[in-house]
This record gives sequence, structure tokens and C-alpha cells, in this order.
Amino acid sequence: MENNTEKRRINFASDILGGQILNRLKTVDQYFIIYLFVLTIAFISINLGVEKTQMTMRRNQRELKNLKADYTAKAARLQYLSKRNEVEERLKEHNSSLYKPVTPAKAVKLAKRHK
Repeated sequence: MENNTEKRRINFASDILGGQILNRLKTVDQYFIIYLFVLTIAFISINLGVEKTQMTMRRNQRELKNLKADYTAKAARLQYLSKRNEVEERLKEHNSSLYKPVTPAKAVKLAKRHK
């Protein structure tokens, strides 16, 4: 029963798009203009939808390109500002009391606890 329903759907769609449905109607001349009008409206609607989607995709791609460039510029600036010399200069500009360590950090060894 499902196959018959599927075949009817397929036949119905192909009948409409192929124009065979006009042959089944007794007054072909009257419905032919309506049939062409409906197909034309459907074609135009589908093309407008596709064009709108493509415009949205192009706009999103431009926005992504701009955001990527902005991210790269900010990342490079942050990397430059995080250099040791730059940090020291900024601390001096703000009259900070922090200073560069004279002795290097020492490694701390922890003793293992036995249970």
C-alpha cells in the first residue's frame, strides 16, 4: 500500500511539472494559461529564494573575512604587548613599584608522604 501511495505522489509531481495533468482535464485550453502562470510564479519564487540565500552567504563570508583580519591584528598587538621589554616599559610609565627579579626562581621539591 505504501508503494502505491509513493507512486501516486511521484506520478502526481511529474504530472504537474510535465504538463500531463492538462491532458487529464477535459478543457485543456482554459487551464493551460493558469498552468503556465503557476509554473512561472514557482520558478521565479525559487530563483529569488536562491538569490537571497547566495547574497546572505556572500555577506557572511565578507563579515568573516573582516573579523578574521581584526582578530589577527588584535592577536599580534597582544603578543607584542606581552613581550618582557614592553611590560617593563608600561610598568615604568605607570610608576609601578614592581621590579625585575635579580635571582632566578628556584625549583621546589616536595617530599613524598608514605602511608
